[in-house]
Amino acid sequence: MTVAVAFLQPGWADWEAGSVLAYLREYCGVQVEIATPDGEPQTSIGGVLAAADYKFADPVLADADVFLLIGSDAWPGYGDEAFNSLLRQVHADGKIVGAICGATVAMARAGLLAGKAHTSNGAEWLAGHAPGYAGIEAYVDSARAVTDGKVVTASGLAPITFSAAIGRLVAPEMGAKHDEYVAMFAGEFAD
Repeated sequence: MTVAVAFLQPGWADWEAGSVLAYLREYCGVQVEIATPDGEPQTSIGGVLAAADYKFADPVLADADVFLLIGSDAWPGYGDEAFNSLLRQVHADGKIVGAICGATVAMARAGLLAGKAHTSNGAEWLAGHAPGYAGIEAYVDSARAVTDGKVVTASGLAPITFSAAIGRLVAPEMGAKHDEYVAMFAGEFAD
């Protein structure tokens, strides 16, 4: 079974976690586990308390198949070399790593965006929080999630395309179902 670990910081964004975790669990059959910096429950921007299965430093996390960094205003202030090493290792192992909104800072700091097309909340915003990060020349100004190999990035305004992009990597056999998921939500803006 595919296992995805969602990394939640204090003040995690409900709309970013909700769409991708529900999509993976309900439609792609993925087991979802939660990690927080200290292994303690973390409260979302909207006041939802998420229980943690692990802390960021738990070695067992490297065994997961998918790594999802969910946006939070806490990411720009979070610097942990062991966490960066975990991201580099799982990326080198060919695992799926996705980050949305403020969590793209962690990917930039870990060096995962070097030579990869990627997006975030703006090129200047990302460079401001991860000065000198390798890869800024491959930044894509996109309203949708950007996938390059097994790296997926998105701004905080693209949770649906982020979910579908992760889903395409996890369950490619679902084919057009991923596009149908995006179209289902796009209908809200069709008028």
